[in-house]
Amino acid sequence: MRHSDHRPEVRPPQRWRFPDPTRLWLDNGMQLMACHREGQHVAAVALVVDAPLNAEPVDIEGVATITQRCLDEGTASHPGQVFAERLEDIGAVLGGGAGYSGIELFLEVPTDRLGDALPLLAEVVREPELRPDEVVRHRALRLAEIEHTLANSAQRAAIGFRAACIGQRYRASRMVGGDATSVAAVAPEDVVAYHARHYRPDGATLIVSGDLSGREFAQAAEAFGDWTNPLEGYVSHQVPEPRTPRCWLIDRPGAVQADVRLGAFGIDRGDPRWADLQVATHALGGAFLSRLNRVLREEKGYSYGVHLVNSPMRDGGLIGMQGSFRTDVVPDALRLARGLLDLTGDPITPTEVTDAVTYTIGSAPLRYSTAHGITDRIAALVRDGVNVEFVNANFQALTLVTPESATQALVELLQPDGLTLVVVGDAAALHDPLVAEGWPVELHA
Repeated sequence: MRHSDHRPEVRPPQRWRFPDPTRLWLDNGMQLMACHREGQHVAAVALVVDAPLNAEPVDIEGVATITQRCLDEGTASHPGQVFAERLEDIGAVLGGGAGYSGIELFLEVPTDRLGDALPLLAEVVREPELRPDEVVRHRALRLAEIEHTLANSAQRAAIGFRAACIGQRYRASRMVGGDATSVAAVAPEDVVAYHARHYRPDGATLIVSGDLSGREFAQAAEAFGDWTNPLEGYVSHQVPEPRTPRCWLIDRPGAVQADVRLGAFGIDRGDPRWADLQVATHALGGAFLSRLNRVLREEKGYSYGVHLVNSPMRDGGLIGMQGSFRTDVVPDALRLARGLLDLTGDPITPTEVTDAVTYTIGSAPLRYSTAHGITDRIAALVRDGVNVEFVNANFQALTLVTPESATQALVELLQPDGLTLVVVGDAAALHDPLVAEGWPVELHA
């Protein structure tokens, strides 16, 4: 048998696009979204409840987190351990969390058992038991979690940076799950009251991704369609504003290294500079050979790794360099970092733009190759009030970024005299050197 000498034509790859979900609204105000992904036989389901953390009473901040963690401890239809056993019977896993912009429940289940799983998901938001003993248990667990978190220097620096950048009157300036004082004050009746008022279908969104059968909307409507909440519970989302720049030194006596955050209040995805900022932060601190890591790690050996992280919120955001440094090199590392963040004399290059855009767009098919990745991305956008079409629009915007526009965005947002610094380390060794470098140090325990 003779083989043809004609080789198949190799064509350029088609432009990848984030899937556009099918949408439906129930009469109770709940939105349904479905993304069919052939071959994904484990469905990823997210239920996003529009309940921002600023809905929590100030004296019991953390009640949203404790409420969410109690939901799967039993329902009226499947009390106590019976609920967990029912999830296990159908191969489902249920998790979630409370965030600044809303509450999310995440469910993974084989697609052929989705019809069994959705009613169980509906039960946890409609009829959770919220037993007093479970509230007390989760309160104790959260208090232990807070203690552990504050003992970790990197996490303490992240918490401090948020508080130093965002005005104190805004809920976004404080820990998601509340602090030790507010959590300790959460009582079982507070959890019941929070659930009764803020778990509601109007404004909620159910997202389902996977190899779908076409019955999902009917199944979701059957599980959630008669869900109502007669109480008035809608709370407007706060729009946080930045604090004036400051320098906080959080004492860790005897620490041989310091965790550092250096940056400022930033922008959200709705800002026209968003794509430019993505490119600029990648060039400075988003890749292994980005400027900050190349100088502070590779050339100076001051750190195991330095990153510039751009963290959007529903409104505004945080832009911050993060890294851990030997105590004795912190002043010099900060001097170098401050200079690297100042692009006025060393702008972003065409090569850096190309690398950032290629990486961001080129890695998208991998990031969103699973049903979990797609649902998780859509849920994040829904929580922050962003249309799903943003993903593809942002890819297009990235291709229009120039070295000049990327440079200008970072120059505007990270001005050298407008940076906030948070250092967690040995105050006895760091205070005077930081003051000598011109930092207006405020000591914190």
